[in-house]
Amino acid sequence: MGLKNKLITFTIILTVCILHKPITLKAAPREHYLIQIYHCSSQQQIDCIDQYLKVTYLPYLHSIGIPKVGVFTPIVNDTSKDKRLFVWIPLRSLETFEMLDQNIEKIDPMGFEKIIHLALADSSAPYTRIETIFSKAFKEQPQFVKTTSLAKKENDERIFEFRSYESMTENMHLRKIHMFNEGKEIELFDRLQFNALFYAKVLAGANMPNLIYMTSFKNMSDREAHWKAFSADPYWKKISTDPIYLKTVSKADIILMKAKAYADF
Repeated sequence: MGLKNKLITFTIILTVCILHKPITLKAAPREHYLIQIYHCSSQQQIDCIDQYLKVTYLPYLHSIGIPKVGVFTPIVNDTSKDKRLFVWIPLRSLETFEMLDQNIEKIDPMGFEKIIHLALADSSAPYTRIETIFSKAFKEQPQFVKTTSLAKKENDERIFEFRSYESMTENMHLRKIHMFNEGKEIELFDRLQFNALFYAKVLAGANMPNLIYMTSFKNMSDREAHWKAFSADPYWKKISTDPIYLKTVSKADIILMKAKAYADF
């Protein structure tokens, strides 16, 4: 075989190998979610934190490259002794979390930087405590949903539903996460248009092992209609009775919330 023919043959073989080589698509990086929950005992404290978040904290987060932050308040806050504000901060990576911590750590606590000074006019405590939850997005929804049909309106009736599912053991916890991912529960939520904002496993928090997620609805009646459809769906009936997923949740916390108008969701 001449040199020319050898080159032609080599080119054909190389082309065939390239065409038959499986294409590996790089998966989207999984985000981390930091949730800061301000626990308060009075409306005065809630009002103080609202002002701080609106004027100081959210603009600060935006300025360091965190473009969207959610602030939510339970609809039962008015009648509850433990009044809460949920600040949900999506982070592109662990490096973003580290950067946020380093920025705060550099601030002189003896100075007057507003970002670390939060107090009522009479210098009393502005909250009872801050609870922190740090989590990582599920692999089947590695990033929070950037677009939604549930846009903000002046008279905002949207309901945001925050759920925490605790498990008795790590094994049961991982099975429940498997149910959302490989078991395609996320796909079921998508098909029924639950407008889920995120799904995540908790890496550090008070109720581990647990997972958390948040769905959203036009109003309360819309929420009730969606869950009715979910309960009746044949696929849900199938996976919810699958032996590998039975008894994977030992406690479910369900918090219905409203979004604060000054935040980004």
